[in-house]
Amino acid sequence: MSNLTGAPKGERFTARLEAFSDLVFGFSLSLLATRLDVPARPEDIFNSTRWIAIIGTFALVCRFWLEHYRIFRHDFVAENFDAVLNFVFLFGIAILPYALLTFLRFQLFLSAFTLYAGDFSLILSSLSILRVRSLRQRRGDPDLGGRVGEWRRSVAQFGVAILLALFLLALHSHGGTFMEAMRAYDVYLVMAFILILLGARRGLRSLPAFLSAKGGAGELPA
Repeated sequence: MSNLTGAPKGERFTARLEAFSDLVFGFSLSLLATRLDVPARPEDIFNSTRWIAIIGTFALVCRFWLEHYRIFRHDFVAENFDAVLNFVFLFGIAILPYALLTFLRFQLFLSAFTLYAGDFSLILSSLSILRVRSLRQRRGDPDLGGRVGEWRRSVAQFGVAILLALFLLALHSHGGTFMEAMRAYDVYLVMAFILILLGARRGLRSLPAFLSAKGGAGELPA
């Protein structure tokens, strides 16, 4: 991307959007660290549930930042729809510390789990659509292998987002607390969730020939 001075308006806007996104990521990561409040009892200092949830969420936010950077590094020029989509994605990143805190405090309540898992569904779906939008601008990119990999990642993330949403709908259809809903569906719901994920992963490995690096004449469907 050229320097901002004299750069086209679209590139200047995209650079500002990327810089603003980095600020939101930094703000979210700093808030996640504050979720490590001093416990009331010394034996709770190394509470495994709290540490695993915070470290895991922190790692996922870092991963989301990396994927967001990879989208913008390929001379991506954001249009109005892309900007709105990016703000939706940033909204999910910004409220993630609050969703985590709510989940840690009210672990047995379905509403707390819904907020936490639903936020990840929002983040994954908006990120995957944003990546597909960037792929549309890279139709002339000779790196077909890289584009196929990003296409697969987008499909996988959007599939996980949909599965999370369906999982939450299934739990809410029963009602009650989170544990009651889980007991009602027993292990079958969890097993079905895992099997669908494994099936989607296997299907992505055998995408049609026109999505592979060997197929097509240089265009990757988006």
